[in-house]
Amino acid sequence: MLFPPVFARGHLSFMLDGHTIEFVQQGISVFGVTGLSWAPLDSKKHFGCSTIVTIRITDAAKPFAISTSAFLTREQTLYSEQMGLRFNLSDEQKKLLGDHIKKNGYYPTEYVRKYPRIPSADTIQTFPLRVVGTLPANLREAESIPVVFDVANLSPNGILLKTENQMALDIAPGQKLNLSLDPRGWFPVAVQIQGTVCRINDDLNLGNGNRIRYLGIKFTKVDEANRQAFLDLLKDILIRLKIDQESA
Repeated sequence: MLFPPVFARGHLSFMLDGHTIEFVQQGISVFGVTGLSWAPLDSKKHFGCSTIVTIRITDAAKPFAISTSAFLTREQTLYSEQMGLRFNLSDEQKKLLGDHIKKNGYYPTEYVRKYPRIPSADTIQTFPLRVVGTLPANLREAESIPVVFDVANLSPNGILLKTENQMALDIAPGQKLNLSLDPRGWFPVAVQIQGTVCRINDDLNLGNGNRIRYLGIKFTKVDEANRQAFLDLLKDILIRLKIDQESA
């Protein structure tokens, strides 16, 4: 299966709090870059800070540079914490960088997953757009307050959730969550699954300044009845998705 290129190699530089910071040969998309070291910056102090970043593409037929505003994002796993930059490119800059990526870019092999992820789609009648998450009873120090998440994507072995609810800021990588997937349309039951938080991405809503937290969750515990219900739900979603694609 062929995947379209989404990244190009380039150099980045910016200044923040008196530090001049440079990264070379990074995978850059039109949205930004991830997987950067925080040093010498501090993830708690500088997350969400804005800066002006210069992007230099040197392997194009005509090398070019772009300067754009950007803000710092954060990614956490159980073992690491990394920085990202979210670009605010103009339409002209997006076209320049996007055209270069189409011609000279790449799709990293580590992004190819065993099970493709299905993006959230409100046009698919049964696709669950919301999930309620709570801590398992044996991990609660007090009564756990449910948090409602939006579904970003779904796969047979995991789910990507997002929320601006600030209570989600207490969730950490490695933590377990009980999830209740609420299908729509004709599907008769909610699906109950326990998952483990593998990855957390913190972004910003530039409209209101709220932190947006993304949780990458791997399904780790489900009983037989809910496993069968989830497989039935997933089958229905894939059938409807195929019908939509064929009729498009």
